[in-house]
Amino acid sequence: MTERAELINDIEKLKAERNRLLRQVEEAEQWESTAWDSFNALADHLQATEKKQAIAQNYWDSSRSAIELQFEFVASQIARVKKVLDKKRYELLEGEIDELMKEIAELADVLGLEIEELPKYLPFYTLPAEEIVD
Repeated sequence: MTERAELINDIEKLKAERNRLLRQVEEAEQWESTAWDSFNALADHLQATEKKQAIAQNYWDSSRSAIELQFEFVASQIARVKKVLDKKRYELLEGEIDELMKEIAELADVLGLEIEELPKYLPFYTLPAEEIVD
């Protein structure tokens, strides 16, 4: 009977060991599942970040070309104002300055900035062309 009791005792110990190992396996599977969830979440995050970077790069590329084009318009208009001043064609100056202000306003719009127009009562606007000294 002792041998039978020892066998029963060994069986109980083995069952307990098996149950302990099964719990560890279940816990390991849960950790594995959590690890995969974390890995997938990280992979999704990286993909989203890459998409955001691609969108930002595309936006910058298109914005940069628009900004460069508008800067060229402003530079061209500044050159026209300079020509008017160099040729002393002061009667054309107001129209050229108005055009320059429009180009600057468009540049500000392209840059996403708001600018206030210069008030017309500033001294350089109120001076008549005849009073400008060389």
